[in-house]
Amino acid sequence: MDLYDKIFLIKNFFLKKKISVSYETLNLLVNRCNGNRGYLKNELEKIIPIDLKKIKLNQSKYSFLTNEKGGIYDDLIVTKVEKGFNIILNAACKNNDFKIISGSLKNKFKITLHKNLSLIALQGPKSSQILEKIISGVSSLKFMNGNKFSYNSRDVYITRSGYTGEDGFEIMFNNSKVDEILNYIVSNEIKPCGLGSRDTLRLEASLPLYGFELTEEISPVEANLKWVITNEDDYLGKDVLDNELNSNNHKALKKFIINSKNIARTGTKVKNNNINGVVSSGNYSPILEKSIGFALFDSSPESDLLEFDIRGNFIEGNIINKRFLS
Repeated sequence: MDLYDKIFLIKNFFLKKKISVSYETLNLLVNRCNGNRGYLKNELEKIIPIDLKKIKLNQSKYSFLTNEKGGIYDDLIVTKVEKGFNIILNAACKNNDFKIISGSLKNKFKITLHKNLSLIALQGPKSSQILEKIISGVSSLKFMNGNKFSYNSRDVYITRSGYTGEDGFEIMFNNSKVDEILNYIVSNEIKPCGLGSRDTLRLEASLPLYGFELTEEISPVEANLKWVITNEDDYLGKDVLDNELNSNNHKALKKFIINSKNIARTGTKVKNNNINGVVSSGNYSPILEKSIGFALFDSSPESDLLEFDIRGNFIEGNIINKRFLS
């Protein structure tokens, strides 16, 4: 990352904190499953470790597609809608996700990968105020809920998950309207931000990211996401996750902070006494003015003191057990 990129990232990061920033999240697609809802829930619960029976209409839940080893194929936002479920997934995983979900449902339900839809995430403290100007009633939407709204006489489906750690809305609409909505957002002095800003923001909010803290080799238990597992019935990888939940015999993901500008990036080796680990995500925090991140250890660390090998230099850091920013 050169100096210009660093200035751009930090400038847009602070815009995000002060106003709102739109992310054109073309990395997310919508997968709608329709059919007999009771049977559909049972079948989806075989691959998704949440209790879908308890989700209310238009309520959203964070979850995963798990594999037989308890690892994570992908992380998802699942929303209950009138005819089934909307599943927002990562575009890089869309083909494999579609194959897994289709295989589980055994062609008994209609499953549509909506390539005609785009999703823009408007995130930040003023996102509600700005979006309300063009989509009436959206400001009343509760956190982790979605609903249909009207925009220029067309239906749009909007959720409010704020996945960057800020308040925020995810707007799903036809591809033909992307330019129109983005132009409106930009006209409100909001600049689109890239993945660099998003990565810093989600780190400060202590949120894991698929491909880094969440992979096919890292389980939800190891990633400190036990709270997501609410499905008591059988699902793919349940035996592995149950064993991890009932023991300490698993890897452990920990948040760390370095009281300097030395950045421990992805792949940096770290030790806690004789326990080895590796940084899964690391970056500089413009707010804290320190290096922060996540590290995955072979087992649960014995103390909070860490030693990082950053380009041959041994740098001290500490595990923290609270959010980087509250």
